[in-house]
Amino acid sequence: MIRAMRKFAVVVALAVTCLAGTAAAQQYTSADIVGSPNGPGGLITGYIHTGEPAVPHGNLGSRIIYLNNCKGETTSTGAPGCRITRGSNNSRTNTSSIASGNLAAYTGSDATWDAIVQCVRETYAPFNVTITATDPGNVPHFEAMAAGLPTQIGFSSATGGVAPFSCGIINNAITFSFLNASPNNVNQACWIIAQETAHAFGLSHSMNASDPMTYIPNPPMKRFQNTSSCIGTQGCCQPAQECQCQEPGNMQNSYQKLMDIFGPSTPTPPMITIETPMNNANVSAGFVVRAMVTDESGVESVELLIDDTPVSTVLTGPYAFNAPMTIAPGPHVVTIRAIDSGGTAGTASVNVQVGEPCGNDAACAAQGAGLVCVDGRCVAGESQPGGLGTECNAATDCVSGLCATKDGENRCVESCDLNANACPNDFACLSNGAGGGLCWPDPGGCLGCSTDGRPDPTLPIFAGLLVGFLLVRRRRRN
Repeated sequence: MIRAMRKFAVVVALAVTCLAGTAAAQQYTSADIVGSPNGPGGLITGYIHTGEPAVPHGNLGSRIIYLNNCKGETTSTGAPGCRITRGSNNSRTNTSSIASGNLAAYTGSDATWDAIVQCVRETYAPFNVTITATDPGNVPHFEAMAAGLPTQIGFSSATGGVAPFSCGIINNAITFSFLNASPNNVNQACWIIAQETAHAFGLSHSMNASDPMTYIPNPPMKRFQNTSSCIGTQGCCQPAQECQCQEPGNMQNSYQKLMDIFGPSTPTPPMITIETPMNNANVSAGFVVRAMVTDESGVESVELLIDDTPVSTVLTGPYAFNAPMTIAPGPHVVTIRAIDSGGTAGTASVNVQVGEPCGNDAACAAQGAGLVCVDGRCVAGESQPGGLGTECNAATDCVSGLCATKDGENRCVESCDLNANACPNDFACLSNGAGGGLCWPDPGGCLGCSTDGRPDPTLPIFAGLLVGFLLVRRRRRN
């Protein structure tokens, strides 16, 4: 739960007692929030103790946490948003023990929302729980409403988030993260959602700066930490009711508590796609290797190996490498090995043929049929599927991994040196607008020229990229 500090500091110090009767009988306001003035973005994060009995771990009602941005629902006025009714917690009917009203739909972009969902998935990745942005329907689930403003459901404008709390699991609980006050801050939204959902599992605040249960701002990216940390927001047991759950020594290990509730997740390796070179491609020494690597728990590292020998490692994308210039001619196996944040590894491999340097097309004949010479390397020509100059609809159609567009035509291309213009006969090395060149079929006219015969610098070549033909090299190799 989160409240912003405006003109003065406020320390919430409430005497929380168990309430008689059902949670639905109590009307809660901002004054009931247990929190501190040092949360995400200067907000107070906290919770409302509803007096509900804690549910034993063995009675966990669901392993689903639904992230609801309220865009797929309508309020009582018919506007996009969620309508919340006060009553006993029931995520299936939008019934909450702590709030009621109409919560407006999330106002951020779809791309930002996707990034928030991915961040929450990575935060909960070690545990056997499913994070989904798709409504699970009429089945038990925990729900994080991540939308709207706090004033829409009865809390002050300083509140950034709120959750019911009872020192244990509250099955089918709805927690609230009011993202519309700062809809584009992915790390802050992820932090708030993680903290609020964890409150519904009985987790208190802690003084571990790297854990989402903290109010300490840095680092901005938080993950549940497998270490015992002091309970509180400004120090051990501050305010005093933070320790109402009687944790041993007033310490909390958020990672272990969630592990006790959900158990470990089933490890899945990262998804790896080697974009270039293509399998069985002819390449030259120093060739480029590009890979797409994704994993729900986050990617820890990506390594290039050639013939099972490590070459280099990168920790962040884009995942691109250069093979050694000293690599010997002949067949080689190129492998990308990726490790996710949970330590699970995955691999993908392609075969390549490193050719001897060539000076012309005739020199490539000994290395294989249908090969042509580009910049001193033998590559697949027009007679080969996906070879230079063949038609393509996507990069995956081309042996080079490069599909370019010009004048409505899509062709497989190869990179080339603009200064050397070492493309095969009937091809010209044209600028890609980014300092490099591409071999493009040359009909004998001025490629990329405007009606007055001058090069057109705005003519696009790569589908999806705004670059142009800046130079035309039509010298032919003898």
